[in-house]
Amino acid sequence: MPSPFGPQAHPAGLNVVVLDPAHGGTDPGARGTGGMRESEIVLDFAMQVRSAMELQGFQVLQTRQGNENPSFDDRSAIANAQPGAVFVTLHISSTGLPGTARVYVNSDLPPVTDSNGMTPWDRAQAPFLGLSRTFGDFVQGFLAQRFKGSPETAQTASVRQLRTTAAPAIAVEISSVTVEDRTDLDRMAPGVADAIARGTAAFRPSYVVPSTPGALP
Repeated sequence: MPSPFGPQAHPAGLNVVVLDPAHGGTDPGARGTGGMRESEIVLDFAMQVRSAMELQGFQVLQTRQGNENPSFDDRSAIANAQPGAVFVTLHISSTGLPGTARVYVNSDLPPVTDSNGMTPWDRAQAPFLGLSRTFGDFVQGFLAQRFKGSPETAQTASVRQLRTTAAPAIAVEISSVTVEDRTDLDRMAPGVADAIARGTAAFRPSYVVPSTPGALP
């Protein structure tokens, strides 16, 4: 069947990672000692995650390259426009045990449809919750190997960036901006990047993109 997206260089499946450095612009996110800002740190982390993902053969799209602040919907829309994509949003926590990392998937969203049988925008994640959980568990498993004290499996939370994403989607949260020396966080970046990339590669066989556009996974 011809692809509505034009010729494809890769078979249907997981090929694209949409990487979302959270916050930005007038929204600095969590603030720590010494003027540390979550929005700046996650942008630096994203560079290393991107490199690790590309080494695994993924095409990486970032929701922001600099100090912009795209809307939640704009961030989701980048992933929603890509066949065979996953969405990873990066955060630095203001709490938690320093030197640990946690993966979150969205809390339960009971599927609903409108009068035309379409899934509402704010429930776009609902059909993907199972895949998101599998994806999150893979990434969290690799993070737990790297960072003692991190959970073994992904946690659930109501994460706004994930709710409108029609693709497997996770939030990765590193602890924490309360450390006195930013180098404590910077030292985590290579391990976080490697764990996310390895977890995504491990998840790849689990995600088969529907051959019919708009079909549920």
